[in-house]
Amino acid sequence: MLLETNVIIILILVILFASTVKTTVGFGFALVSTPLLLPILDLTIIVPIIMPLVLINDYIIAIENKQYLKPDKILPIAGSAILGIPLGIIILSNLDMYVLKIIISIIILIAALFLFTGKTITIKRERLTSMFAGFFSGILVSTSGLSGPPITIFLINQKWGKLDFRNNLALYFSIIDTVTVISLFISGFITRDTLFANLFLIPSVLIGYFIGKNILPIINQQLFRQIIIVIIMTGASLTLLTTLRG
Repeated sequence: MLLETNVIIILILVILFASTVKTTVGFGFALVSTPLLLPILDLTIIVPIIMPLVLINDYIIAIENKQYLKPDKILPIAGSAILGIPLGIIILSNLDMYVLKIIISIIILIAALFLFTGKTITIKRERLTSMFAGFFSGILVSTSGLSGPPITIFLINQKWGKLDFRNNLALYFSIIDTVTVISLFISGFITRDTLFANLFLIPSVLIGYFIGKNILPIINQQLFRQIIIVIIMTGASLTLLTTLRG
């Protein structure tokens, strides 16, 4: 795999932007970078390149902010997500992908719009509901790549503060993305060439982390919530539009 100079420059800028977004709000790396890179690269190249970079970002956030982590709440969610991944693969193998992506995108949009109005749902059995959100997230990661929205929507509904929200999402994704990267490596998608490309892109991840880290303190809780919901809606809308055009 030999990338042209202009493609490398675009990759550097996109990864910088994606890392800034993820560091600021806790998710959105793939949600931001994938649609921007699809016009110039195939998905089978994009995913193996960006996933190790996402994992680096996950680890940095989680390790540097370990005082905010709540493993007792996050580990059951992550475990449920891992259990949901095989079911997602079965669904992917047996259902029409076109219809599936449309249904998933519409469900996410409706949920995000509901939260955007400021309304929330009172959840009495938080632990059980969180595990269901994780399981649904696992299904989505192996069917559409949209693993973030179920967890982010759940945490927004539960009114987690921005630091708890962002840092514990990093813990959650560090677990899920580790499984994803290992799977990509075993399956042969991550190669010596994709890892070589990562070497050029790691500085973009680190610079994006520094920028996002400095943006976060100046965003108040209400604005933080609105930014998250807009990112979710944008990602779901892009997936829906791309599917309909395809």
